[in-house]
Amino acid sequence: MRRARPVTWRDPLPQAGPDTFWGALEPPDRQALAGAGALCSYPRPATLCREGEAADGVFVLYGGLVEVFRADSSGNRTVLTRRGAGEIVGDMAAVDGGPVSATVQVLRQVRALVVPAVRFAALCREHPRIAWPVLTNAVARLRDSDLHRHQHRLDTRRRTVQCLLELARAESRSGELVTIRLTQRELADMVLASLVSVTRVLEELRRRGVVSTGRGRIQVRVPALRAVLDESAR
Repeated sequence: MRRARPVTWRDPLPQAGPDTFWGALEPPDRQALAGAGALCSYPRPATLCREGEAADGVFVLYGGLVEVFRADSSGNRTVLTRRGAGEIVGDMAAVDGGPVSATVQVLRQVRALVVPAVRFAALCREHPRIAWPVLTNAVARLRDSDLHRHQHRLDTRRRTVQCLLELARAESRSGELVTIRLTQRELADMVLASLVSVTRVLEELRRRGVVSTGRGRIQVRVPALRAVLDESAR
């Protein structure tokens, strides 16, 4: 009788950026987390978790793109951010047992590790090296929240540039020329500015060769956009 060969675990996202949740984990902790969940795929426009509901699971994105938003009683959305490969969603509600703070919806087909909320909380207690990236991730979100509040006091031009950089980062953490699937109206809503004001900013950036626009898309030259942001900070 032949002995069964041990199955070698393969990291599904070995090149995750160090500034992502998955990228901050050591290989043994990645394997422990992967062993606690299941690999699932979600097409657009599936909802991974919904604002106000209990957290059933935690999602580590191996691929795809999601949008995080809140909605008022009339259904009007306020888009908070987008997240891509290596990021985690649903973790805060799983850790503190509270309701989900925002809805997460698929924009581009997602492949994700799904860990039951109760199991994820237990893993954080058992593996400090998993809990630490969860903590640093939560702190980063608080900083982002403070930054967004500060941005409201900035001019529309700078808010628009910062928002485009954040969106480009969610799409690709290494690309210098990034296409963002987003309408100008959606960008204006995220920036909390009028469509006319944001359109003027985009026209200026187009003239400088920093962005190009088309139907439902904005293509960004990331290094040039960073340079524009640096200019506005002087």
